[in-house]
Amino acid sequence: MQYCRQKWAVFLLGLVTTLCFSEPALPLNDIQVRSVNAYTTDVKLIFDDAPQVRYFILDNPFRFVVDINNGDLKIPIHADVFNGTLINALRKGAQPNQVLRLVFELKGNVDARKIMADSKTVVFELTEKIKGKSPEKKTELRASEPQKVAPSLPTRAEPMPTKNQNPTVTKRPPQGSRKVVVVVDAGHGGKDPGASGSRGSKEKNVVLAIAQDLSADINTTPGMRAVMTRNGDYYLTLRQRLQKAREANGDIFIAIHADAFDNIQSHGASVYALSLKGVSSEAARWLAAKENYSELGGVDLSDKNDMLRSVLIDLSQTATISASLRLGDSILAQMGLFTPLHHTAVEQAGFVVLKSPDIPSVLVETGFLSNSSEELKLRNAQYQEKVAQAILKGVIKYFYGQPPEGTWIAEKVKGQQKEA
Repeated sequence: MQYCRQKWAVFLLGLVTTLCFSEPALPLNDIQVRSVNAYTTDVKLIFDDAPQVRYFILDNPFRFVVDINNGDLKIPIHADVFNGTLINALRKGAQPNQVLRLVFELKGNVDARKIMADSKTVVFELTEKIKGKSPEKKTELRASEPQKVAPSLPTRAEPMPTKNQNPTVTKRPPQGSRKVVVVVDAGHGGKDPGASGSRGSKEKNVVLAIAQDLSADINTTPGMRAVMTRNGDYYLTLRQRLQKAREANGDIFIAIHADAFDNIQSHGASVYALSLKGVSSEAARWLAAKENYSELGGVDLSDKNDMLRSVLIDLSQTATISASLRLGDSILAQMGLFTPLHHTAVEQAGFVVLKSPDIPSVLVETGFLSNSSEELKLRNAQYQEKVAQAILKGVIKYFYGQPPEGTWIAEKVKGQQKEA
């Protein structure tokens, strides 16, 4: 009898705990799908309150997946809403930990990005991948893009360092008020999970979530545009990531990673730039591959002799590493405001993804998955957004310190200098 009372007491305690501490379901009130043009579709999700969402692309067949923490979809979805869009159908399912999963079945391969997120609404843009078409030209056809107000930042432009006062290779000639392009590289993916934590976290998933947050924040910042090297769970070689950055005409490249080490007490964030050891090997590669690397920062190298090519590559790499260190310093300073730092200064290493001679590049180690407390933080959606915001603030400060010519930010800085 006493045993039965104890069992009932445990049962009632569990029931009360569940009723008291389970979060109420967040209703998804509407899903609106709109065809922007022949190769762009918008998906708008409307909630009662601010949602926590994650999204990614799957292939074989192609699907756009949105996971909503504690989401609840009760409205019927009619197939005719997808007519004339990149979507064939929608199905839903329940995932562990009270996650609602929406699976949009696609008509082909697409890129996905979050272009707006406010207190009750999330909007995704799906853009069809078409061979021979430039993603930049596709997005220009949108009528408008929602924007955040950029924070007030220093307006003094710092000159790029030169070697023996020789002119450096410029990124591009002025082309009007274009947006700066930030290439965001979520490390690992697919068959390469990266580091793992004791709670089952995989680096490839954690860094993809942070990269998606960062890209969404960049795309709602005036004068900036994000390009992701991967936006789903698939594998890319390091050279493919570099190539994507060049194809996107990236102004900067940011690789997102999470660390692991045998010592489970190791903790803190780090930022890396290319080391001098990585320079000579990449310069030799560029010199040898005249066809594959015939253009450097807007300068045609195909008609230059090896001596001149070598000088131009050396000048560009020297300036790029210097710019990378400034970018890294700016990001590290912002990261240090809310998380411990594993290294208090930007470290340098020969990472392949940092080897573009004309694109300032940094690798951000967001923390240690091998440290249980940091793993918990890196799994948390709010913390992931906090990391993304810190990186964004560092990027903004860097660009306002040395804005690329012909960009919206350069025009903004010039205007502020005239007013001063």
